[in-house]
Amino acid sequence: MEAIKVTVVVVAVLAVMVAGQGETPDLPDIWKVVEDSYDSYLTVNFPDLDPGATMLVDELYDIKEKKGVVEVVSKGISTTNNYYTSNQQVGMEDNYRLWGWNYNFSISSGDNILYGPSALLRIPKDFGKDVIFGGETTVRDIRAFRWTIYHPSKHIIDYYFAADDWLMPYGASLDGISLQAPLLITVNGFQGDPWNVEVAEKNQTVYYEYTDFKPFVAPDRRKRFLVRGGLDCTDRKTLDPHYVKPPNAPSRFQVFMEIVLWPLEGVIESFVIKTWLYYDSAKHLLRLDMNPGQDTQDPEATYKSIHDYNTGIEYRIDFNTGECQMHALDDNQFGNQISSTTLGGIIMADPDHLFHLDDKYVFSGFSETRGIKTTRWSAVRDDIYDTENQVMFKKVVVDYYFNSEDVVQEGEMEGTTLPIRLDATVYYNNDTNKVSYRDTVNLLHMQTSFQEYDFNPFHVGECMDHITGRTWLKITFEGDWMHGASQMPGEFKTQLIDYVATKTKSSYVRFPEVQLDHDMSDFVYATMLLLEPAPYLLQFHKLQDRVPTTSETQIQVKMHEEENCAYTCLSYEKFVCKSFYKCKGDGKTCYVSNYKNPVGQDLNMKACPHYSKSLVTDSKAVQEMNAVVEATLAFSIMTENFTIELEYKDHDGVVQKGKYRALFETEELNGDDPAFVDFVRDDFSVLKKRYKLAAKFTDLRITKVSYATCLTKCLGQISFECESFSYCYDSEDCMLSSKAEEKPPPDVDLVSQHDCVVVGRSHLNDYTLLEGFVYLGDPKEIHTTLTPERCAYFCDNTTDFTCRSFDFCLDSLKCSLYDHHTADAPDTMFNSSKDCMHFSRNALVDFTKHANQKIDGSRDRYIKDTSPAACAQVCEDDPDFGCNGFDFCNEQESGGITCFLTQDHYSDEGTHISDSLTCDHYSRDYYEGQDRNSYAHNKNTNYIYGPGDMAGLACSMLVISIGLTFAGVYAYNKYKK
Repeated sequence: MEAIKVTVVVVAVLAVMVAGQGETPDLPDIWKVVEDSYDSYLTVNFPDLDPGATMLVDELYDIKEKKGVVEVVSKGISTTNNYYTSNQQVGMEDNYRLWGWNYNFSISSGDNILYGPSALLRIPKDFGKDVIFGGETTVRDIRAFRWTIYHPSKHIIDYYFAADDWLMPYGASLDGISLQAPLLITVNGFQGDPWNVEVAEKNQTVYYEYTDFKPFVAPDRRKRFLVRGGLDCTDRKTLDPHYVKPPNAPSRFQVFMEIVLWPLEGVIESFVIKTWLYYDSAKHLLRLDMNPGQDTQDPEATYKSIHDYNTGIEYRIDFNTGECQMHALDDNQFGNQISSTTLGGIIMADPDHLFHLDDKYVFSGFSETRGIKTTRWSAVRDDIYDTENQVMFKKVVVDYYFNSEDVVQEGEMEGTTLPIRLDATVYYNNDTNKVSYRDTVNLLHMQTSFQEYDFNPFHVGECMDHITGRTWLKITFEGDWMHGASQMPGEFKTQLIDYVATKTKSSYVRFPEVQLDHDMSDFVYATMLLLEPAPYLLQFHKLQDRVPTTSETQIQVKMHEEENCAYTCLSYEKFVCKSFYKCKGDGKTCYVSNYKNPVGQDLNMKACPHYSKSLVTDSKAVQEMNAVVEATLAFSIMTENFTIELEYKDHDGVVQKGKYRALFETEELNGDDPAFVDFVRDDFSVLKKRYKLAAKFTDLRITKVSYATCLTKCLGQISFECESFSYCYDSEDCMLSSKAEEKPPPDVDLVSQHDCVVVGRSHLNDYTLLEGFVYLGDPKEIHTTLTPERCAYFCDNTTDFTCRSFDFCLDSLKCSLYDHHTADAPDTMFNSSKDCMHFSRNALVDFTKHANQKIDGSRDRYIKDTSPAACAQVCEDDPDFGCNGFDFCNEQESGGITCFLTQDHYSDEGTHISDSLTCDHYSRDYYEGQDRNSYAHNKNTNYIYGPGDMAGLACSMLVISIGLTFAGVYAYNKYKK
């Protein structure tokens, strides 16, 4: 290295020998007087080099923690060397080879190591009494004592310590401690050229002039003890034996990420990306809210991206429009979305580990980030993939910063360690000593308890907005709402979803919502939304067409669609299917393979579409359709004791345990379905999704109409009794049918079509359920059927008698029809049965509604604050009053809701009918097998009710209501939400 000419000023030392002026002073020991550490600044002069040279040294040393840092500025270059005595590590950018800078007095016995001028200061302590006092002198007009050591290496070292307390900026603040600070050190003997190690050593004198010496290290300077981030320190070891195992990031969290992509060569400005990240390792789900311009206090995003690692599908939902797109996850999806595949490969070691630190990371000291005390963990990686060049980076230095254990994060338990920051320093592959670029991730507002019971960050309901893509399941639990569920609804929902997801092997992304309800009879109702799985083909990437080989397995089933072949691959049991071929033709054209790329001989056929699984796991579980999930869940509830247990505190503060046992599940239509909700919930139920009824069952086809229009057309059809309909969303076709179908309809009645749904008229709406009871009377008819819905259909369509109630038993699938209402029978006519349920028909079905009409006449027979169904029941069951109908009025100005009973029939001659804006009239249709005239003429009015007597009717109605809930039985009212 060519030397740069400099002017060297050699410190003039005026030696004034002190003779006969008292005893020899003690040799100063700076190790005894500094406050565990010191901070020094000195100039090192080399006057005997040709040309002469100078270097500036900024040195810190911590005596207690035995660590130091030496920053050298020479010839326009600044280098920093860190060393740590406790584990004998040195992190060097440039090891200047100066005599005396490497102190290693007894390294085998575990003593300290020093590097730099500190090593020279340590030598007098080892020589003790062999150090020769050389008298008094002055250095820069400061009174000093000189001490000389004749080193065994034939070097002469002269030390100049201040004779008095050094009263330049620092000595006076040491509370009486004498600081005889070092002023100058000279080393004479054979020494080399620190800038050119190939030059032979020669006899020279090197001058170390201390221009600053503080007996402490200020807090803002202590961070320099850390090796600069991004450095590759060979054989790096932990800096503290108490910090051996790196911390673990939480398995579930939300965090705001500020990703700073530092400029590459030729780029002036850095690029910042901001995104919210939600992650749940147990659920294998991740969400990114992407919007580079968003602010941390306003976490709105352009779109949310949910990564489902159970299936390998990304759900991308636009925040403004709600539009959803589903794709197969790319191999580097996470890194691509944060615009740095380097950071993506670091943050996501694999889908189960975000911010994961393996055993390559070592503790590299304490630091401070954004005012938070942190521990730093560093690793040199050669396993980060470079997607641009499709090779591994040869060297990436990763520095992780976690909050230290004594820092308590807001909302977290004491001792919780969270990642605070991540730095990645990437080196060139063709020159691993040169830095290519650095990226930083700031992790802000991290929380480990983000998913409250009323917020699900992984909600993808927008992607399944048709009724064909969703099912509402209602599970009835036995248990007191106040014994845990009311205090911990979130835990109740969590246990429920965990059970259903585990039993049905379904991804958690399919359970976006759970609603809880309860009644006063110790029943709790959990209504959960179940989404259909995304198309199976989306779990695969389309590859270039290829010819199947002998290594593939031909499926011995005819299939026409690639979707069916994709399902076959996902559900294949003999091996983990990684790819499949779907060839043309109507025969056995599906081939599955446990290889992504073929390894066998090509078969004698044309090239076929070839697909590879986007996310290959050891799991052979496939996401089943909702109908299969529901059947699996129903069987599990029926055969197992599924109980949710919640701890709560009673009124006395004592911890109790509430238990909720699942009884059964049913399918519900809920308020977010795209239909006239009241009509659908009351009168129809979904029979089969992704199918339509065969064309032979269509009585009327209506094109280009909405789902709601199709439903109302069926509801108001006059030319035939519309019992079911098919609706196809893509073509907007509505096909009405008079065929009453069971749930599910038999396969022979159906045609597969993914955008269609079969809906049937619901007959259970007109019945009240008594769970766990059977009627002891003799049935009028007995049928065998799979569902209570079908049993209600039989009851509605009996012709030989008036069916007023029925029993349905799950164990025998028996349907028993009766001509009695529940309210007509005494308690002794019922028996409990865990496998059966009793349905009592609503009396309102015996009446015809005449909207906005009323019968003129006397209005002194009435019931206040009731419902049409309850009024109909009183009208039918009154033993003396010949009730032929009633006016149901909502007259807010004159008393609110009132039911007026009448002996007049709507169709009788002489009956006066008038229009009304506040009343509807209900006329009675049939009476105990007699025609209306015969029944009416046989009824004699023996007692006329007045206002006071009608209060008795209200009491009678209350008795009826009590009868509906006798013996603590829950009366489920379909009309009550």
